[in-house]
Amino acid sequence: MITDSYIKSIGDKAETKVFNSLSNLPLPWQVFNTVEWRTLGNYGEEVGEADAVVFHPHYGLIVFEIKAGQITIKDGQWFYASGQAMKQSPLSQARRNRYALIKRLELKLGADVNQLNITHAVWFPDVRWQSSHTLLEAPSINFIFDKTCLANPEPRLLKLFSELSHTPIPWTKIQQRVLKDLLAPDCHLLVPLASKIDDTIHELLTATDQQINVLRLLRHQQRLLVEGGAGSGKTLLAVTLAREHALLGKDVLLTCFNKALALQLKLSLIDYPNITVIHFHDLVRLACEQSNTPYDVPEDKQALTLFFQESCADLLFHAAEQGAKKYDTIIIDEAADFRATWWIAIESLGLAMFSWYCFYDRHQTIFWEHEPWQAPFEAQIIPLEINLRNTQPVGTLAANLGNFPLPVDFRVKSGISPELLICNDFDEMAIKLQQLLHHLINEEQVSAERIAILSPYRYTNLKSTWSKGLKPLVVNEDVATPINGQIAIATIQSFKGLESDIVILVGITKQSAINKELLYVGASRAKVGLYILSLVELDSKNSHD
Repeated sequence: MITDSYIKSIGDKAETKVFNSLSNLPLPWQVFNTVEWRTLGNYGEEVGEADAVVFHPHYGLIVFEIKAGQITIKDGQWFYASGQAMKQSPLSQARRNRYALIKRLELKLGADVNQLNITHAVWFPDVRWQSSHTLLEAPSINFIFDKTCLANPEPRLLKLFSELSHTPIPWTKIQQRVLKDLLAPDCHLLVPLASKIDDTIHELLTATDQQINVLRLLRHQQRLLVEGGAGSGKTLLAVTLAREHALLGKDVLLTCFNKALALQLKLSLIDYPNITVIHFHDLVRLACEQSNTPYDVPEDKQALTLFFQESCADLLFHAAEQGAKKYDTIIIDEAADFRATWWIAIESLGLAMFSWYCFYDRHQTIFWEHEPWQAPFEAQIIPLEINLRNTQPVGTLAANLGNFPLPVDFRVKSGISPELLICNDFDEMAIKLQQLLHHLINEEQVSAERIAILSPYRYTNLKSTWSKGLKPLVVNEDVATPINGQIAIATIQSFKGLESDIVILVGITKQSAINKELLYVGASRAKVGLYILSLVELDSKNSHD
């Protein structure tokens, strides 16, 4: 005699086949097995159970009913292989469970649930569905899965979702949380990359004992050199020091080479009127205005280069002699960007017994590659040895790309592994860039403003055809000020001193790959996620002494 327990045992084996198949789905797919729930309805308590629920945060949710063995249908009645009649059809069961689940979700989320893709389907893992026509209960053949779907279920799942909607509405974090609470404890809901970023950033923002000790030294020393690799917290210390000196009533100058960095520093210190935040060449112009010194920028390209490299320093020195404002404290961030000939001009802006602090990284001398960098004065050198910006996987790759020593330690030792995507040409790179951006924003739920795209050359350059991969997204070229919904885009050089949660290095060619310092600077801008699109393989293994 065929018993209910026997039927159940056969059913369990079938469910195992399906679960084993679905377990091979890549993230962000999620599978919940044997889901039960109870609902108080108009006629008392209603109990529901779905054999499996398959979820994708971008496409939607499918409630599956799984039936084992040889299934037959006669005169609209469904039968097990044993000949025993089913109490109701598998499709009816799946539909009922789907509506029960929707009802539960509506109690928490309201009518918004109706905008999401939530459907049902049946799976017969022991048979091939040979009928040329679908059942009246099924909208199409896509709602019926069989033995052939076990090997690779993802294409069939996507096909079903595409029939429901070509433009599905992604599930929000709150909606995903409600789903998790409803299906727990058997569910393991996707943790999107965006959430991982939030957790990592929290760890990175915590000050280290070393930073506190360095700041204590800075408070009691009139001149100090602070040396640290990318991500060691130099800029944070420079800003903190500027604030402390301003609160003591001192006139403070905080300068750097990079325009975007200067703007970002200025925004962070906007409430301190006695702090002048300005990049070097604008400082020259300002000093000339203050001293009525002519500031004439030549039009000739060769003369223009000479003007910004050499003549500006002479102008600044002259302006200081002629009455330009002078300062109690001078702080240089990214001091390795300054030429040796500029230091005398900078020193001329200091009042008697002024305090002078330089923060630098010898490995980031990308603007004056052929000139050995020299400190502007002799003083105690304070090393910053702990990386506070990058996770260890990102920081390690950045150091290896530049063939530089690794930091002594990393604040965050685990994280997302960087990815290197090799492309045959810029057209293929454009496609991969578009796919990557779609994955990050739509599937991993990363806000666009948390992403920076960096390249050795401007994306508007006619040769930068990889930029076709940016369509239809809106980009933000004002990288110092994030704009919601817009991806920051800049050259690696102009982004020096800045940082982003996720960095995509793109447009890397054989020629640009030779510049290891440039690769180091670009890669080290990433705090959590790093993706590199290159035409050549990169030496990312540790080859330094």
